[in-house]
Amino acid sequence: MSETPVAMPEWALMGQAPLDMQSELRTHLLTLEPLGPGKPSQKWFKKHPDLAVLVIVATSDNQEWICELVSFIRERLQNTQLRIICFAEETCIEVFTEHLHTWHIHRLQTLQEWSDTLVRNLLLCENEAYEAIGGQKRRRESELALLTWLARTGREDSLDMKHLREVSELLSSLLSARGLLLDPSHALMGTSPASLQGDDWHQVIDAQFAGLELGQQPIRVQLDAALPVHVEASSVLECTVSGSILIPLRCYDEVRGYLLLLLTSDQLADLDVGTVNLLEKTADQLRVLAERRQSEQSLKVQYDRLQDTLKQLYSTQEQLFHAEKLSSLGQLAAGIAHEINNPVSYVLSNFEPLDEYISGMSELIRLHDQFAQTLDAGDEQLRHQLRTTIQDREQSIDLEFVLEDVFSLVADSRNGLSRVCEIVKNLKNFAHKDQLESGQFDLVACYQDSVGILRHQIEGRVELQERLPAKAVLDGNAGMIGQVFINLIQNSIHAMGERGVLSTEIYADGNDWVVRLCDSGPGIPEDVRTKIFDPFFTTKPVGQGTGLGLSTVYSIVERHGGKVSLGASDELSGACFEIRLPAT
Repeated sequence: MSETPVAMPEWALMGQAPLDMQSELRTHLLTLEPLGPGKPSQKWFKKHPDLAVLVIVATSDNQEWICELVSFIRERLQNTQLRIICFAEETCIEVFTEHLHTWHIHRLQTLQEWSDTLVRNLLLCENEAYEAIGGQKRRRESELALLTWLARTGREDSLDMKHLREVSELLSSLLSARGLLLDPSHALMGTSPASLQGDDWHQVIDAQFAGLELGQQPIRVQLDAALPVHVEASSVLECTVSGSILIPLRCYDEVRGYLLLLLTSDQLADLDVGTVNLLEKTADQLRVLAERRQSEQSLKVQYDRLQDTLKQLYSTQEQLFHAEKLSSLGQLAAGIAHEINNPVSYVLSNFEPLDEYISGMSELIRLHDQFAQTLDAGDEQLRHQLRTTIQDREQSIDLEFVLEDVFSLVADSRNGLSRVCEIVKNLKNFAHKDQLESGQFDLVACYQDSVGILRHQIEGRVELQERLPAKAVLDGNAGMIGQVFINLIQNSIHAMGERGVLSTEIYADGNDWVVRLCDSGPGIPEDVRTKIFDPFFTTKPVGQGTGLGLSTVYSIVERHGGKVSLGASDELSGACFEIRLPAT
């Protein structure tokens, strides 16, 4: 059997060859004439950075400019890939031996050794080395491109079919192999290179998956050239396929697709343990990316559901707050009705004397009108009679007292009606369903409004001891904080019974406003102190408490970025609540 002819590489010659060369050598020379000294040769090397092999013929006549040109190639152009074969006269051997390492001269031969056969063999040998180094470089570039792609894709939001096609091309390029990208049902989705898309791959795919058991293998390396999948692939590609690598694209226990890499014997020879490890790590990284994307999508769905649930919880909480307000209003209703009834009754009682005063004053006005008419008529007798009647009537109704008492009754009625308006306004503000909008308000004024609503329960029963600043401004919802004061004060009133003392102090502590509400009641037992802020927990008899009062207080204070806790009273023996709210 005849040997397969070896293709000669393209090469360049610097200096004059000592003998005429065979046509095979001359055919592959890149220049018609050997490269000589000066800038033309420098320009030529600039235009041919991918030259594989340079043969130098050094003599004592050209040694100087050859050294300059080699130095230009290695140092100025930074071309370290070019393979240099140097044939030198005996007198030049020493010089080139000194620069053997500096100039990266790969072969140094004496000029007497020159022959076409030797030159041919050296060209083939050095070109093979050049191709091997180029292959290693391309492998490193392919590995870097793959690692860069994995790093970039790890930051993207999704891992879709576009990404699978990209990694398929990168892995095929890394192994210089043909690649088939398949979906979970083994249908062909893409090939590398794309020109293979038009071939019929059905028999190759059927042969690959016939009786296949992958288990949990990250990749499956198949080295038997006699396997049906390799035989079928060889028929399609019209070249011998000696091995293949099947990479399942997994996500948890589910296979999302497959990548089948078909290798010739030469490609299989370049396959080493490091490359196999890289493929396994790539498959594992793709699995991690797919699982992370799926987990992120699942977490997003769960997050959206939790957001909806949270909105519903907030809505329910708002309804509970409002229900607690209405409950408080129900408990306050009788006292508030009495509080409103007092000024209203007083105003109504003022109407009876006012009616009498108005009737008398109307009669006097009528008599004065008649007296004025007699002045125009000139009837002296009638005028004298009317004057007497007016004087008698003024004395009988005591006009001076009436005028003074009318103003007093009107002022008292106005004050009574103002008190009714104030109570109604406070009730309206308290009963209104609070919204989430917030703004600046005065904590002291908010407390005083709450005390005003509960005045009917406080007066005659509770002694108020107050230490309040002129103003305490903070951000929040005044209606909600008012509900906090109402609930705490009302709890203290109920706990103290018929008589008691309620101490209230508001003061600044660093960046917080602190409210301390302490009563002289029996206090809170130790066994329930940890439960008092729990929803629906109450120590009151059934039907007398909802268990939402202190829970509402806790939620409102937390919503305002504050804290509420049980504290120790310095002066009184009962319960003491301390509220901290961030100042403006």
